[in-house]
Amino acid sequence: MKNLLYIFILLYASTLYSQKKGLIYYGFIDAIGTGNAKGPDSNAYMVFNKEKSYYVTAKDSLEKTENIDKQTTYSNDDEKSASIHLGMKVSRIGDQVFYNTKKNTIWSNFLRGNQVFVNEIATKIDWKISNETKKIGNFTCKKATALFRGRNYTAWFTSEIPVPFGPWKLNGLPGLILEAYDSEKNVFWYFKSVEYPSNTREPISNIRNIKGNKATYLSIPEFEKYCREEIQQSYEKMIIISKQHPGIVPVKGKLKDHFIEIIGKNE
Repeated sequence: MKNLLYIFILLYASTLYSQKKGLIYYGFIDAIGTGNAKGPDSNAYMVFNKEKSYYVTAKDSLEKTENIDKQTTYSNDDEKSASIHLGMKVSRIGDQVFYNTKKNTIWSNFLRGNQVFVNEIATKIDWKISNETKKIGNFTCKKATALFRGRNYTAWFTSEIPVPFGPWKLNGLPGLILEAYDSEKNVFWYFKSVEYPSNTREPISNIRNIKGNKATYLSIPEFEKYCREEIQQSYEKMIIISKQHPGIVPVKGKLKDHFIEIIGKNE
């Protein structure tokens, strides 16, 4: 009887440990098209435990109305390219990523005209951890680098919060990622604050959808096809516009100029 009680206590303690929640707030700069972390700066957060994480950004309830409607132009350092934003990209559900380590699956969505939903087996990221450290907030962080989905990423993680999660789809390090960016800073996540453990009631469950809407999930090959078709359609629209406005020169953009993920060849 004592042995059974001991086993029950161990199982209960293990369950509580795995359910111990954390909540981290990030800033996310989307500088795709200009680089150098020059782009709309959105709020983001991630709630997590030992087994799962739920990340969201570009959600209207996270932003002030004046920032959502603000029109801004961002140029790169040599001013050879610019990105005009007629307002911050937001939706009711936001851009989301749900990662389940036990099932090794990632469910995600993002807004591009309509909501695009993707389901995939989690990719093992080949991180190279260096001895370089820096302080972020009150945490000592180590530097790690990796090539993931066509971009070279740098991540700063802390083993003081020993979970393998980070913003968006960045994961697999022996500690929580507090800051991350690609080599050209087309995407940049920076640390704001963290609660660990946290009493948040935010559920760590699959991505949300608008009530009554049905989501069709794309596989990774289907997602790549979707991205290429989107770029081709944009290019064809530019050709039509250029015929009406001779000063406009249509340019077919590359995947890296339109999407965070570069799947397949970036031609």
